[in-house]
Amino acid sequence: MLENPLFIPVLLGALVVLQLLVIALLLRVSGRVSRLSRMLAPAVSPVGRDLADRKESNADQKKWFAQFLAEDPECAQLPKKEQFAAFRRWREEKGMNWKSPVEPE
Repeated sequence: MLENPLFIPVLLGALVVLQLLVIALLLRVSGRVSRLSRMLAPAVSPVGRDLADRKESNADQKKWFAQFLAEDPECAQLPKKEQFAAFRRWREEKGMNWKSPVEPE
């Protein structure tokens, strides 16, 4: 078998053909996965929008907290629990707290 001069070229050719088949299969699977991800993208976008809104809200909170500390620098020396209590009072005074439209009974 090894004495046949065409054995090695035929073996290498078969390996190349197998590699090409595997590459074609991977490309086909990749195409299907990308198509599925495009189909699912609209279902995911509201979650992404919600996350962006929360990040923006957190950025606003950080900005307001920095403004609060700038107005009253001695609050920075207080423990965190007291800082946040003072910050809640400060937001209440400024009318920045969200109020429920329905009053509890």
